Parts: sequence; C-alpha cells; structure tokens
Amino acid sequence: MRILTGLATLALLSLAAAGCSSNGGGSSAIPGVGAPPPASNPTPPAGTPAPGSPTPDDLAPLSDEFDDPATLSSWSRVYQTEQWGFDQLEAIDLGATRAGWLTLVPYTSSWFEDYRGVLAYKQVSGDFVVTTRVLSTNRAGDAPPLRLYSLAGIMVRAPRNVTPATWQPGQEDYVFLSLGAADTPGLAQTEVKTTDDGTSTLTIDPANGSEARIRVARIGGAVICLIREESSAWRVHRRFSRPDLPATLQVGLTVYTDWDNVQVLTPEQHNTALITSGQPDLRAQFDFVRYARPAVPASLSGLDLTDPLAVSDAQLLAFLGQD
Repeated sequence: MRILTGLATLALLSLAAAGCSSNGGGSSAIPGVGAPPPASNPTPPAGTPAPGSPTPDDLAPLSDEFDDPATLSSWSRVYQTEQWGFDQLEAIDLGATRAGWLTLVPYTSSWFEDYRGVLAYKQVSGDFVVTTRVLSTNRAGDAPPLRLYSLAGIMVRAPRNVTPATWQPGQEDYVFLSLGAADTPGLAQTEVKTTDDGTSTLTIDPANGSEARIRVARIGGAVICLIREESSAWRVHRRFSRPDLPATLQVGLTVYTDWDNVQVLTPEQHNTALITSGQPDLRAQFDFVRYARPAVPASLSGLDLTDPLAVSDAQLLAFLGQD
C-alpha cells in the first residue's frame, strides 16, 4: 500500500510538472485548469454597429437617389391606390431626359380643396424629415411655367381609403411646399398649401429661381417647411400646426399645372377624367428624395415648434437646416 501511494504521488507530481514550464506555456488535461480567462470584451455579432457609431436610420432605405430606373417600382401612386383608373402624368422617366434625375410632366391637373392631382409617395409613420432638389420649368425647360399654378414639390397627405364610387368631398388633409409659377405665370414662385377637411389655405412668395432644395419635417403635431435656394443657406419657410394628421402619411412628390383649365371644372369632373384638352406647361425634375428621422434636441422637448416665440428659426435650423 505504501508503494502504491508513493507511485500515485509521483504520478501526480509529474502531471503537474508537465502542465507548467519556465515561460508559462503548456496546457492542462483537466478542463478549466490553466485555461486563459474569458475576454472582457467579446467580439460582437456580425452587423452590430461599432461603439460610438450613429444608430442606423430606419427611414434611410426609403430614399431614392434616382440613379437606377428600377427604383421607380418602389413608389406608390395615388391614382392606383385609390383606383381612379388613369394617370395624370403625360410622361415620367428616370434618367432618360436627364441622367440621375426623375422627370415628371403632368397633364392639366391640380391639388386644391377637393381637386385631386398627382402624388408619388412612400408611406411613413411617425416623425420624419423629407428632402429633395427640384427644378420646375416650362415644358421647353428654359423659363418658369407660363400657366397658372404650375409647380412641383413635396407633399405630405393623410391616406384615404376611397375609390371613385365611395369618394366624398371635404375629406382631403395635406400640406405641401412647391416651386414653379403660381399666380403669376412666367415668374418663379413658391407655394405652400395646408388643406384641412377639404379647405385649402395657400401662401405664395417670390423665388430666386426655378431650382431649389426643399424640405418638409413632421414632428409631433408640427409640420415645418424649409427651403434652400441656389447659393443660399437653409431657411424656415412656413410652420403649420396639424395635430389632426394621422400617424401614417403619404410622403412624396407632387406636380400640378394649368389651373386656368382646371377651375372651369367641378372637382368631380376633374377627378374622374383625364384632361387632355388643356394647356399644361410644367416639366419637373427631381435629383433625389431623402427620408430621415429628425433628431430633436432635448432642450426643445415639449415646446410648440410652430410658435416662433417659443422656438426660434435659429433653433429649428440647428437640427433641421443641415445637409
């Protein structure tokens, strides 16, 4: 028994010696003994943002740089979703007329009160900022349009679950900011319009030219319109209080032209028939459309963003006036 015990002791001492070396190398045959401690910062799964990197914007995939004609299929159209049966665009192309730009050429049509026009949109829920660069000219492309209220821009609209058979007046709700010619044909102007239950209020201002970047932000019940004309900085153009707008909106591009020939029709006549006998004069081109979530400073939380006495233009531009 003494001999067996001595041999066992010798074996254990030999194993311990084998598991050690003068430089700390080697390994143990016993799980966990001599193993390195677990890493304090394990490698994150693939696709995990690096520490300190910005959080990905969930609206970014909706954006379109208009460099691939295939992306046209990702845009919804009001005439299709509401089953009107005809397209108020005479021409639409991505890159054919101008490389990297979307070109829209509308028939005679308009958005005003119960008149329904062109809208190409993405559906967006919650707060957002949408930006585009637009060039609005006559069809020849060399001057502002020569027909009343021929403009193009960004529109945010409450969806309507209607068809021509179920449509009723007095139910349009939207805001838009457009560039073109409004009440003075041949003169570059902007138009902002807010429509609440089919009642439209519009404001017209002179523009520095036929091209500009425009932006619309919806933050809570506020809708804020901004513009950056060529060789100028961003500025706050108009603010609207629209807490009535639903959480999910149709957000995208609108074009309309030739109010001269629209106004002689009732909304029902205009909305249910393609007008090919008018004198439309608008060619609208868009360089891109970009969607993002607004990063509202904590210092503005709970304040009325539509009230310039509560939140100044400078405070809005600090987070909405960046490219």
